[in-house]
Amino acid sequence: MSLKLFKSVPHTICGIVFVLATLSAFSPQTAHGDEQRLVLSLAKQEELAILSIDNDGALQLRDRIANDGQPGASCFDSTGLNFYVASSGPSTVGVYRVGPDGFEQLQSVAVPAKPSYLTIDPSGQFLLASYFATGQVSVHRIVGEGRLSNEPIELLTIDERAHGIALDPSGRFAFVPHTRPNAITQLRFDAVTGKLSLNDPPKIKRTEPAGPRHLWLHPGGRFAFGSDEAGRSITAYRFNKRTGTLDHLQTESSLPPEYTGKGSTSHVEVHPNGKFAFIANRVQGSIAVFGIDEEVGRMSFIDRTPTEKNVRSFNLSPDGRFLVAAGQGSGRIVCYKIAADGRLSDVSKLDVGGTPWWVQFYPGVAMARSAGVASARSVASVDRSLTLGQGVMSGEVSDTSVLLQTRLTLGNELDHHGDVPGVQGVACFEWSTREDFADSERTDFQQALPQRDFIVRTKLSKLTPDTKYFFRAIYGVSPTFTALGPTCSFRTLPGANGHRDVTFIVGSCMNYIKFMHGKAGKASGPLTATDEDKRLGFPAFTAMKNLQPEFFVGTGDIVYYDNPYRVCETQEELRRCWHEQFRFPRLIDFFQDTPTYWSKDDHDFRFNDSDNETNRLPLPMTGIGMFREQLPIVPNDAPNPVTYRTIRVSHDVQIWMTEGRDYRSANEAPDGPEKSIWGTEQRDWLQAKLKASDAKWKLLISPTPMVGPDDAYKKDNHASLAGFRHEADSFFKWVNENRIENLFLVCGDRHWQYHSVHPTGVHEFACGALNDENSRMGVSPGAEYGTDPRGLIQQSYSSTEPSGGFLQFIVGETLGVTFFDDQGKALHRVRFPVDSLENK
Repeated sequence: MSLKLFKSVPHTICGIVFVLATLSAFSPQTAHGDEQRLVLSLAKQEELAILSIDNDGALQLRDRIANDGQPGASCFDSTGLNFYVASSGPSTVGVYRVGPDGFEQLQSVAVPAKPSYLTIDPSGQFLLASYFATGQVSVHRIVGEGRLSNEPIELLTIDERAHGIALDPSGRFAFVPHTRPNAITQLRFDAVTGKLSLNDPPKIKRTEPAGPRHLWLHPGGRFAFGSDEAGRSITAYRFNKRTGTLDHLQTESSLPPEYTGKGSTSHVEVHPNGKFAFIANRVQGSIAVFGIDEEVGRMSFIDRTPTEKNVRSFNLSPDGRFLVAAGQGSGRIVCYKIAADGRLSDVSKLDVGGTPWWVQFYPGVAMARSAGVASARSVASVDRSLTLGQGVMSGEVSDTSVLLQTRLTLGNELDHHGDVPGVQGVACFEWSTREDFADSERTDFQQALPQRDFIVRTKLSKLTPDTKYFFRAIYGVSPTFTALGPTCSFRTLPGANGHRDVTFIVGSCMNYIKFMHGKAGKASGPLTATDEDKRLGFPAFTAMKNLQPEFFVGTGDIVYYDNPYRVCETQEELRRCWHEQFRFPRLIDFFQDTPTYWSKDDHDFRFNDSDNETNRLPLPMTGIGMFREQLPIVPNDAPNPVTYRTIRVSHDVQIWMTEGRDYRSANEAPDGPEKSIWGTEQRDWLQAKLKASDAKWKLLISPTPMVGPDDAYKKDNHASLAGFRHEADSFFKWVNENRIENLFLVCGDRHWQYHSVHPTGVHEFACGALNDENSRMGVSPGAEYGTDPRGLIQQSYSSTEPSGGFLQFIVGETLGVTFFDDQGKALHRVRFPVDSLENK
């Protein structure tokens, strides 16, 4: 049995609705029809029914799929590509892959009993289930394209008749209603580990015989609405975002005043616009509608509409236009149209036979961040919609190729963990030589998955040299329902045959903690970051953008894993450093039009002055892998990636970027021929490529200094007296012996700017720290506390005061270097040949 995916796919995360605030926010390619699809659990038949609903509300059966056991509660993941269903006989959670040819069962995971409710946390990394029969809740990790961990990472016994489970919009708190003992368990949820713990207080107890069954969080995040099975009522609760607890606000009967027969409530949902709550009355046979005062959370009765016999489940379409209810006792499903005032009108019915148990719409997602519309369930609020919270960037541009990268996130603001959470979905890239994308091409869609930190990266090849290209990300929960990212650009390099000036910038040492926290973060330079800067990011990025560079080179210490506020050890902690920094608007704005090349140094490898020795966390391979993961340096599928490389920019200039951490000897080893930062293979490569180059200007960009001078106590760089001086001296000797002309060194790592000349005549430019708070005064030639006590180094410029800044290069027939502070003020200029030297 097969199912062709329909072309208009809405989105819920286990019923967690992201509102389609405006259709204009989506790309034209997403609208291929007006139908939506939903999945219906048919319990006794042991089948899943796939149905469609057209623009007028007409229902149609599309397919039936055999299921292992009797299916019940179900949900989709955030991508819409994976479907989870709870079953009995045996008790399992089945995992299905939704593809162009239908539902493919991937997995069947044994669980303690048939889950009464399933939901997925906002990050898309965990599936949570409640168990009516055993009074438990479980958490399974989502691994490998939608599959679940075979064993739960959490199985917590709380109390009997655990009927539902709901998460708040932040994903920090979970709630489990119990029809007996007439209470709601309140839990804390750790979105990093997936662990649950009891909140304080652990329960909100109902005094009247209510029997809480299901719970639904209001899209505004301030209220929750629950169905009371025994009380035959609906209850509003206040939700405290700080403590993660509920307070009873109001209870209203869901039955007609004159009704005296048997009955109970089942499911409850809130409309995506936050104005209405719907609740099903079993036995009595109706769906009641209540208006919601969104300021205070109180309800007022609107209407009551007859429905099928024994409606256990219903679901609202993500666009809020329809409600589809399943008649467990009638074998029929019914579609209602939802009017502007919340009233329901019956528009179609479909006889599916047997016992329709659970209704679940296919997913859709709100992309219009600026529309000011909140989501409708317990995941997304206005600032937690699926978006590109760290922007889009390009890297490793050559004359014919480039890497493009983005990350799918839930909003672009820091959550309570100080993180920008990722979210599962898909993305591809569209590119063109025209800004209107009239002649565009597209890459294939890729999945944004937790194991890659939800990062999507692709390589474009066979590009035209020295050509400006426009590109943008196309992203969403599935390839059929997407939004367009911002228009970005890059220019391919002129290459070896290109004769023109090229402008680029070199920067280093962006210390987020010092920037944000000043002296408390042990800032070493002046505290100039304003409140606006702390919202927008490092001011240097505005100054650099104004200079319109063709590319940017980051020479290491892009983030700092070790600082007074934290010492990062785990993969999650390391990733957080990248997320918090690259969500800054100024960085997003700069990198979307400025291609990048990156090197790593000690602080974005492991810790200060780190090498490959010791088992102190993070381990070397963790640091190496994290750098390749977070930045567009190598393709995802590169078989043996290396991060030292050479870039032929133009006929006149070639750049070499060395790797200073992966291959180094122990810092404490005695200096000599065997001690190396580069390692033999990289050193041989470097010398061979330098010797073979016919470029007029040769720039070796290193994470650490080779000339300096530096502090005498340092032991981890080529300038250090007790460090790797032998390798540096041997290299300078080799340069002279092989007559490598016009070789210039550029380095990061040092937190002051300087222009120094080695005794052999090789010039070195240090770009300094990017932000003021991470700057300091430098070390002079001849200083007793420095690495040049004999004063052999000539220094034509060094920072006159602590200041953040960067270097600008303009290279063609001449080589020009300008030192700027972080506000864009030129501090010093030099141009080669030396007869055009100019200082300011």
